[in-house]
Amino acid sequence: MLRRQFLSRFSVSAAAAGLAGAGFVCAGGDAAAISLEPAEGSVLAHLRQGAPAVDGALDWGLLAQAGEARFQGGTVSRFPAALQSLDGQEVAISGYMMPFRDGKTHKEFLLGALQFHCPSCMIGDLSRIVAVKAAEPVAYAEQPVMVRGTLRLLESEQSPLFYRLDAARSA
Repeated sequence: MLRRQFLSRFSVSAAAAGLAGAGFVCAGGDAAAISLEPAEGSVLAHLRQGAPAVDGALDWGLLAQAGEARFQGGTVSRFPAALQSLDGQEVAISGYMMPFRDGKTHKEFLLGALQFHCPSCMIGDLSRIVAVKAAEPVAYAEQPVMVRGTLRLLESEQSPLFYRLDAARSA
């Protein structure tokens, strides 16, 4: 089923099931006007919010500047100069954890600017996801976690991701 078809069917089903009150905006009660945007204060509103800004943590807005390759100083790069200066530097990042396996602690996981609420509904912008390789296991939490490690820009590697945090630990 195509995503558009799924969302259309979900919208009508959600309205029919009365989910508008459970966290979806429904204009005038009309199923055709339902929105998948979370209603203010709903149990689903946190899904679209980014990790809260934390003093001393790298800003996700800066990381989001990575993207299309651009010609810089005779080479092609996916990263602007502001990001290139961070390669190999120790940084702290606050974000939502998505482990690869079940468990209370994890040495490898993804850290995202937005909460990973569904494995099928990943963040569309890969510049807002960091692969983390921890030096010691990090406890899983549904709230944002802060980790500190060495930021690596994945310029030449065959990876769809832009960043990796090596030797990370809870901050």
